[in-house]
Amino acid sequence: MFKRVAIPMAAAAVLLTSGVAGAADLGAPVLRGSEIVEPAYHDADHWSGAYVGASVGMQVTRNSGFHSDVAGAANPNFPNFNYDYAGARFSYGLHMGIQRMFGQFVIGAELDFDGPQARLHSPWYTGNAAYSGGVPGNSYQQRIAMNWQGSLRGRVGFAHHKSLLYVTGGLAFANMTACTVLDDCVNGANHVVRYSNTRMGWTVGAGIEHKFNYNWSVRAEYRYTNFGSRSCLATAACSIDPNASDINNRVETHAFRFGVSYLFGGPALAAAPIIARY
Repeated sequence: MFKRVAIPMAAAAVLLTSGVAGAADLGAPVLRGSEIVEPAYHDADHWSGAYVGASVGMQVTRNSGFHSDVAGAANPNFPNFNYDYAGARFSYGLHMGIQRMFGQFVIGAELDFDGPQARLHSPWYTGNAAYSGGVPGNSYQQRIAMNWQGSLRGRVGFAHHKSLLYVTGGLAFANMTACTVLDDCVNGANHVVRYSNTRMGWTVGAGIEHKFNYNWSVRAEYRYTNFGSRSCLATAACSIDPNASDINNRVETHAFRFGVSYLFGGPALAAAPIIARY
């Protein structure tokens, strides 16, 4: 009698235990470890905000125009008395700006200011005899100096990982001193023009900027700037000699700059680490 009851009960217990174990296997998986996955660099905004910086570089300045007497461009000999020269000078300056990131695009505005540069001067040219009382041999030299310069520009770029490729352009301004010195040894000829003025122009360029961390970055940039042309007529206050005119004095520059920038603050919204479990 006992065997008839005990054997079926033992078999039922074995089946019940197997079912519970199977159910447990179908439940939540057993955690064997975990890994913290940092968010990708490009998932965070590392460009938005205000920044300041400094730069050094090399600037090639070209100066061209014509020198004439009181008649100015109406003088038939005027085209024979021209100058056109260029030279490279060391540049240095400061910049500041503000920008914002939209997806992978960065849009902003920047103001920069450069200090004075060493003066440039043309070779000595042989002038037309009309400027020396009909006696050949008169010579002249044109000179120009950048007292200071700056620009207010827009900047648009595309960010890839820690680098930003950008284009820039806007308003340029500079204060410069231009003068024309003529040899006064021939019949007392003394054509001299000297004037300082602030000129407005335009500038356009492109560059690349690379991040070391959120705050610090370095950049390399090229910009072309055109300050247009200006004339100083003999009858104007800018002319020292009443018989000297400087016509269409044109100034343009090609600048290569290398700089460092500091972006204020920290990431606008830090992404939380992702915990992967397995």
